[in-house]
Amino acid sequence: MADNKTTLQKKAEVFLEKIYPLLKNFPAAEKFCLCQEIKQAIYRLIRDTVMFTNIRTAKRMEYLQEADGEKTLLLTLFGVARNQKYITKGKALELQTDLAEIGRIIGGLQQAYYNKTSEHNPQSSPYSKK
Repeated sequence: MADNKTTLQKKAEVFLEKIYPLLKNFPAAEKFCLCQEIKQAIYRLIRDTVMFTNIRTAKRMEYLQEADGEKTLLLTLFGVARNQKYITKGKALELQTDLAEIGRIIGGLQQAYYNKTSEHNPQSSPYSKK
């Protein structure tokens, strides 16, 4: 599972590198609004993946859930940018695809964690078959 965690962090960092040039093309009025919110959401996503990787307590799943929330927020923010015509439809689709991949990694990590904990306590997993 360590490889998946590293992969998640790397994907988030590559996503950040992809976003920076894109944000330079936003209007000046959005530099400290929408652009700042997008960057902060990506920073929090990376922070949450690092915390998930390095914490070995039950709290680590909270960081993975927060990362998933940041991913969802980014989808919304890029939707706003698309509606305002700050990014093209094609670029929005590309970003959604990247975020979907990050989401699949997060979902896989959540599933693996819940499967592991359900071995010890079958009632603890929201994915357990009842």
